[in-house]
Amino acid sequence: MIDMQTFLQEESVRVDAKIEQLLHEAGSLPMYHMLRYFMGYGNDLRHPTQGTHGKRTRSSLLLLTAKLFGGSSVAVDFAAAVELFHNFTLIHDDIVDNDEMRRGQPTLWKLWGKDHGINSGDAQLLLTNQVLLEAARKDAVYGVATAQLLTQYFLEICEGQYLDFELTKYALHDPLVTPEAYLEMIRKKTAVLVGAAASAGGMSAGCDDEVVQKLFTYGESLGLAYQIVDDHVSIWEETGATGKRAYGDIIERKKTYPALFARDHGDATRLTALYEKKETLTEDEVREVVNIFEKSGAREATEAYAHTYIENARSIARSLPLDDTSKGILVALVEKVARVAGTIETPPM
Repeated sequence: MIDMQTFLQEESVRVDAKIEQLLHEAGSLPMYHMLRYFMGYGNDLRHPTQGTHGKRTRSSLLLLTAKLFGGSSVAVDFAAAVELFHNFTLIHDDIVDNDEMRRGQPTLWKLWGKDHGINSGDAQLLLTNQVLLEAARKDAVYGVATAQLLTQYFLEICEGQYLDFELTKYALHDPLVTPEAYLEMIRKKTAVLVGAAASAGGMSAGCDDEVVQKLFTYGESLGLAYQIVDDHVSIWEETGATGKRAYGDIIERKKTYPALFARDHGDATRLTALYEKKETLTEDEVREVVNIFEKSGAREATEAYAHTYIENARSIARSLPLDDTSKGILVALVEKVARVAGTIETPPM
């Protein structure tokens, strides 16, 4: 049986080595150092601290599914592409959201300015394409098909960012702001990349279309569950256990699932008034929002909604043409998502 901790550590090293090599070969312009810093391979030239790595969750999932289905000579290339693309979106997200910190360190744009942030992000996207082309060249059959698959999903993720922009500009009471609209936004923006990683691993290992689609749906369900759990954590979990700002989604007036459920099943008038307030919410007002959520049943509804996708991912994992041990590994990943910060208890397997 795969030792998951060891596997993830070893595969993360392989992915990072591939990306570091790519950035080294790209050239000596400071632009590439900016990308090295953001990816966690170097400092900011002003302080002795090193950059910090992300979790490498998506690339690890890709390598895992490739391994479970027999292995692939180009899986590490596709894992690097997924990691590069994911971080490209984060570079631009930081600019859009005006976020000054990520992973406990200054964001790229905060250190070098928004112009460099936009341009460096664009360069990272092109490096992503370069890795995809390299993998397609190495494997003219599965490599080409997998590169095409990932490109299709990468575009869908950009569609998700567009939907996020659109949802943000509408008021909470606008009829276009619905749970269905929110679900489609998080599906495209967040869950599709998890599904893309899972399915790309299988496709690069030679799986047929039916299995590749199942792997995508498994990853997509996993991603949806994670995002909905994250909505829950932002409101009902202790800050110290998560590293997130207390009530951050409420302070930013994000139209997450709990907010939309509370609007539709609670005191919509007061909640809408608080969400439309131009000034920063006071501590008392934040507590009032939480109380509206609680009284509406939003907490329980969010837990139930997350469990829908948790169970879907679990069911798909068990239906894959793998031995019981391999299925168990994929199910274990689902259970890990469900136990984020100890927030949501999962029913017994």
